[in-house]
Amino acid sequence: MQPARTKKQMAMIQTCKANYAHFLGRFAYIENATPAPDGAEEAAGGEWVRFDLWPAQAQVLQELRSRRQLIILKARQLGLTWLVLGYALARILFAPITVALFFSRGEKEAKELLQRLKGMYSRLPAWMKEGDATIDNSEEWRLPSGSRAISLPTTGGRSYTASLVVMDEADFIERFNEAMNAVKPTIDAGGKIILISSVDKSKPESPFKRIYRGAKAGETAWHPIFLPWFARPGRDAAWYAEQTRDSQARTGSLDDLHQEYPATDTEALAPRSLDKRISPLWIEACYAEMKPNKHVRGAPSLLGLEIYKLPVAGRKYVIGADPAEGNPNSDDSALTVVELLTGEECAVLAGKYEPSTFGGHIKTISAFYNHAPAMVERNNHGHAVIGWLKDNARRVRLLHGHDWDAETHDKEDRVGWMSSTLGKALLYTEAADHFHTNAETKTKILHSESSYFQLASIEGATLRAPDGMADDRADSYALAQVGRIEAATNRAVPLARGKVKGWGANG
Repeated sequence: MQPARTKKQMAMIQTCKANYAHFLGRFAYIENATPAPDGAEEAAGGEWVRFDLWPAQAQVLQELRSRRQLIILKARQLGLTWLVLGYALARILFAPITVALFFSRGEKEAKELLQRLKGMYSRLPAWMKEGDATIDNSEEWRLPSGSRAISLPTTGGRSYTASLVVMDEADFIERFNEAMNAVKPTIDAGGKIILISSVDKSKPESPFKRIYRGAKAGETAWHPIFLPWFARPGRDAAWYAEQTRDSQARTGSLDDLHQEYPATDTEALAPRSLDKRISPLWIEACYAEMKPNKHVRGAPSLLGLEIYKLPVAGRKYVIGADPAEGNPNSDDSALTVVELLTGEECAVLAGKYEPSTFGGHIKTISAFYNHAPAMVERNNHGHAVIGWLKDNARRVRLLHGHDWDAETHDKEDRVGWMSSTLGKALLYTEAADHFHTNAETKTKILHSESSYFQLASIEGATLRAPDGMADDRADSYALAQVGRIEAATNRAVPLARGKVKGWGANG
């Protein structure tokens, strides 16, 4: 039975209903079981303390109230699970008949979320509560108002119409897609869904990561939030340096550091660096994320074209092109435009284009970028693209690959880059050297997030992306880099290796 309330208490409830930050900071308690990051003493593990919101938490709380579909990628130990539980508690108390569903990596963890929620409720002032629960067990908790919270296994949720769905540790849920298929329709009538997780680097193409990337690219209705390691007060450069030393000493890499305590979302989402051909650390040092230019006057109107840097009169550019078959089940064809002098990524085109269509796109983009020459991969479909360009695009200079030597007057027509075992090795040797050199000076030469992840995924043993991941953008970027060498020196790799440094202004 709901207790009698004074006018002052009723006014406070109205204040809390309008301002969830005030409610949590004034009345919510959370269990404090995490040591302070700077080594200072905190309350003993298990003690409940007032929920004093950090600035980052307060900002996220505003997003929780205003967005319907949120995906939160975060470093560890930022109190975000408690924040989402506090938000759920406010909804249960102040919104009409809220039904909140909780999922986590396993059924046990989902039940733990429900226990935490009930612990927060039990510590509210008596006048703020609605009375004793009408159902109270490890799987369901129902208040007299009809609001309830339910913990579910990842196979559950299909029979509920939810006001709020929370999926904690979402990147670690084994049957994530099954859970999403069950619960996503339940909130389509106006409910809210929140995905929250640190990353599992063992699954570089997990559904959680794909949702986050799509949200960040603005391709879906999801709203992305990223919280870095320094979102927690007390974590400073000295603390981070200690975590860095520990990660390197234990594993020989920074993969664990970037999984648990990322500074950027690209660090978090990048594949593990061990056994990769190009160190993700080099790529990260060279990466400055940019959004593609839209509605550029005079630019080619091609589906799939992303322009990061517009052509400048008098400057020279090079195209790298990786053709594919062009049917719905094939890989994407991709091309990358880079500036000749610096190797900076200027534009990317990717899509399922038939060889003649792809050749036409190379011709169009070459003309736009001051008649840039093109290095086309000479594989099965590459032969068709090269043939089309020879017949229909005489102004596109076709560059030669590693199996051509201008000095010996090679009569055989070997335009393009031969994708042999040697060709792949040389291709990624040049790409790796390019990033290593620019990483030392932190020169920002990469702008596409998709290019970043594909380049960082290339395996050292196979020189390909792991199964299930694409590498067409990585190949086209690497092809553009070897193309720069012949375009600048008139000699193909490997004969011209090392001759790119010291070019005059703009080649």
